[in-house]
Parts: sequence; C-alpha cells; structure tokens
Amino acid sequence: MKERWQKRIAEWKRPKTWAAAIIVLALLAGCILFAVWVRRPIAKYNPDRNDAAQVYFSHLALAADSNRQLFETGSVSELYADAALGLKTYSYAYAKVLEVLSDDSHEDPDTENVHVGSQVLRVEITTGVHKGRQFELTNYMSKLFDKHAAVGTSLLVFVLTDETQPDENGLPSVSLSVMNYNRQWLLFGLVAVFLIVVALIGGKVGLRSILGLAFTLACIIFLLVPAMLRGFYAIPFTLLLCTVVTIVCFLLLDGLSRKTVAAILGTVAGFSIACLFAYAASRIAHLDGLEYNVAETDTLVQAKYQGTLINLRGLFVSGIIISALGAVMDVAMSISSSINELKSVNPDLGFPALLRSGMNIGRDAIGTMTNTLILAFTGGALVNLILIRYYNWDFKAIVSGDYMTHEVITGIAGSVGLILAVPLTALIASALFDRAQTNRKPVVNRPARQQQKKTR
Repeated sequence: MKERWQKRIAEWKRPKTWAAAIIVLALLAGCILFAVWVRRPIAKYNPDRNDAAQVYFSHLALAADSNRQLFETGSVSELYADAALGLKTYSYAYAKVLEVLSDDSHEDPDTENVHVGSQVLRVEITTGVHKGRQFELTNYMSKLFDKHAAVGTSLLVFVLTDETQPDENGLPSVSLSVMNYNRQWLLFGLVAVFLIVVALIGGKVGLRSILGLAFTLACIIFLLVPAMLRGFYAIPFTLLLCTVVTIVCFLLLDGLSRKTVAAILGTVAGFSIACLFAYAASRIAHLDGLEYNVAETDTLVQAKYQGTLINLRGLFVSGIIISALGAVMDVAMSISSSINELKSVNPDLGFPALLRSGMNIGRDAIGTMTNTLILAFTGGALVNLILIRYYNWDFKAIVSGDYMTHEVITGIAGSVGLILAVPLTALIASALFDRAQTNRKPVVNRPARQQQKKTR
C-alpha cells in the first residue's frame, strides 16, 4: 500500500501531469465564467413586434386567428386584447392514479391492440404547488395517443390554473389532462446502470470517461445552446467548443503526452474537415437547415423576429460537427494509442514504419466506424424511409427533396471527416513518436549458470 501511494505521489510530481492539470483547470474555469455570463435571458416576449410577426405568419397560413384586428402601426386593438391572459398559468406535474372511476376503452385489433376510448380517473398530484390535492380527469385515448392507466400508474399531467374562474372554495379552478407516463425514474435507472457498467469494466479510465462525458454534455447545455440564443455564429463557436471538449476529455483520460497531443490534433482535423465538407455541400445544394423541420424552424424564426438574436443558418452544420465528434475522437485515439504501443515495443521503428502500421490499423477501423455513422442516421430516418416507400414517391422527388439531401449530407460529411482523420492522426502520431527518445535499457542475456543460481 505504501509503495502504491509513493508511486501515485511520484506521478503527480511529474511536470507533464501538472501541465495537464493546469490546462484542464484553466479551460474549466473559462467555461464556467462563460456559462455564468451567457445564462442571462436573451430576449423576452415582445408584444410590440408580435403583431407584425402574426401578419408575417398569416402570409404563410400559420396565423392562429385570421380575424385579428390590426392598426397600421401594428398595435393590437384594446378591445381585442385578452386582459385575463396573465391570470392563466400552465405547468406540468406528476400524478398517481388512485382509482379508475370508469373505463370505456377497448383494444383495437387493427392497430396492434392500441387502446381507444376514454377513462375517468381520480389522481393525486405528487409534485408542484398542487401537491397532495386530488382531482378527477378524463383520459382520452386514440390510435395516436395511447396512455392507458391503471391504479398506481404514475402519469405526467398538464395543469391549467385559471384565476378568472374560481371554484366552490374560492380557489382558482384547476383542470388536468394526461400528457404521458412518468418515466423519470426509468431514465435515471438506465443512466445509473450505464455509469455502473462503465465504472466496473473501465476502472479508472471508465471513471475519467464519465467525467469527460459529463463535461461534454454540460458544454452543450450550458454553453452552446445559450450562446446560440445570444447570436453567436453557430459554426465557428461549435468548432471552438468541440476543440475545448476534445482537449479536456483526452487530458482527463491520459494526461499530457505525445499520444494525447496526436489524438487531439487528429480529432480537431477530422471534425474540421467534416465541417468544411458539410458547409460546402449545403451551399451547393442551397440548403441552410431551415427546411428540415418546418415546425421547429418556424418557431425559431418567430423567436428571431420578436428579438432573439439566434443565427439559424449555421445550426445544420453545427449539428453535423457534434454528431461526428464522438466517432472521430474514438478513431483518433485508437490510431494514436496503437502507434504509441508499437513504438514502446519496438523503439527502432522509424517514421515510415509507424505511418504504415498506423494506416493498416486505421483501415480496419474505417469500415466499422463508417457503418456506425451511416447506420445511426439511417436508423433515425427509418420511419420516414417506410413512409417514402409506402407512398411510392417518385425517385426524382426523393433525391431532390430537402429531407433526403439533409440526411445524405449529414451521414457522408461525418464519414468523410472520420475517414480522413485516420491518415492525419497516423501522420501526426508517427512524426511525434519518431522524435521520441527511448529510455529502454538493452536486455542482457545472463549466462545459464547465473540464471540457475538465481532460481535456486
């Protein structure tokens, strides 16, 4: 035990370990400061510009009220304004089914036994301001919304609190509707199983990889998303953030070494190439990402029109960079680690031999990793592929449509970045390890008599 702790202390006294720790802490501090600054609200609902936005969307047949009265200045008539709008609040809460008062539902054999009909449930709210209160609600079920409940089922309910219509006790009226099942504990359990498996199988490396994953997700949630809402240009900021994520994750895994530097440089080169390829392809195809999901992008366009500073045209390419980052990191570290092992086993290997070996190893990884990316995007598009075949769309409409073009660009851009990361990482790693000074002592063959004495 004492020797183990002495070994750990000696490792921490190494200059490279301290350098890696300083770099990681500096990047973490910078990310935290940026997250604190960027978390402030971007733009609130602007009623002065909302009317113009409604006029704009009416031309797109998306206006909710076609009879809305507008003055030339774009302000809403006072007679039309809903003074009670601020007295109605919406929230979500979890509720437990206490009793099924009636059940008129049945299983539809034509839709694989989906429940159709309705239920009257007595539920108790378990979270939020109405916690402990009991309500009756009607659970409507259809072919597209099957949330059949039983006694003890935990549900996610949508709560509407209306202060303009008090109940018999003088309290604001509350109406509930079923939104979904309560799946939070299932998700927490799955995450816990994943973390336990990674920690048990991976050991210290697994724990470090969990830290790297947590840092990556935190950067996306607390840095990337708020920065996009603040008007940061999506593509350059995503490239910068992915570079920071790559540096921190690799330094957490292996510290500062030639292997880590080669993997970092290879990863950055790989997703940068994927970015350039996706940007060029989207420009040639006249795609900016706004046509991919009309419902979501229309919401962002309306938010931008009301004052939010988000830049929409780079989000498509940014998504490709993020989706390709993990696979590129995987193959870059594999190539760099393999060349490191070859050099440590045979210090006499020079640049040409290391490069040749790295390329041979990389070719085997290219096939499986390329399939991983392409199949991941194909699996996400499986339902749409079935619909295309069901409606028997014309081939020309398929290959020239926005959806198929987006999917092809996404899959191929990530695969190109992954494939080119192999020779770039092999080239960088071979150059770095070729200059490495080996401290291995030559193995001296002892005479047979000395060996026999030692065994005795």
